[in-house]
Amino acid sequence: MMNEKRKEVISYAMFKNKISKLQLSTLMSLSYPTMLSKLSNPGTLKINEADKLCSILNIELTEFLTNNK
Repeated sequence: MMNEKRKEVISYAMFKNKISKLQLSTLMSLSYPTMLSKLSNPGTLKINEADKLCSILNIELTEFLTNNK
């Protein structure tokens, strides 16, 4: 269930910051297919990737990693 919550957090932050999946893949220095895979299963993000993602989307990393509400 945590993965679903993280997906919601990412989707909302992308919407709020007007960042597309393609833009996000470029900002993250990942290929588009890799970015899609990581967005569909955020649990596969490495810590440094999660940190970069949170930085780009203005999400608190600690909240993102521990979000289980």
